[in-house]
Amino acid sequence: MPKTFTVEVDSLSDIARLATSMASYAIVMPIYRCFESDLVYYFIQTTYRDYYKYYGIPIIYYFRSKPTEDEQRYKYVLLKVDESGEKVELSDRSRPGWAAVPIINLKSKPPFMP
Repeated sequence: MPKTFTVEVDSLSDIARLATSMASYAIVMPIYRCFESDLVYYFIQTTYRDYYKYYGIPIIYYFRSKPTEDEQRYKYVLLKVDESGEKVELSDRSRPGWAAVPIINLKSKPPFMP
C-alpha cells in the first residue's frame, strides 16, 4: 500500500479551486510552495475518509512551473469568480472580494514529491 499518492494538475487555478472549495467545510487548506532547481512547486494535501481501500492515504495535488523573477515574495493565492469568469492571481496580501489562500513556504521539496 502506498504512503501517498501524487497527482499533477494542469494549472495553479486547479490548486486554488480545490483549496477554496474546502472553506465551505470550515477546513483551512493552505497551499505549500517549494523551489527546486529551476522549478517552483505548489501543492495541497487531501485525505479522503471514504475512498475504499485507500482510506486515510494522503493525496497530494501539485502544479509545477518555471518561477517568475519575483515569485518568492507572494504570500497568497487569490481566487475570484464573478460574471466575467474566474481569476486566479498571486499576491503579497489579501484583497476584499477575493478568496485568499495562504502560501506556506517550505525550505526544500518533500521526499514524496516527484
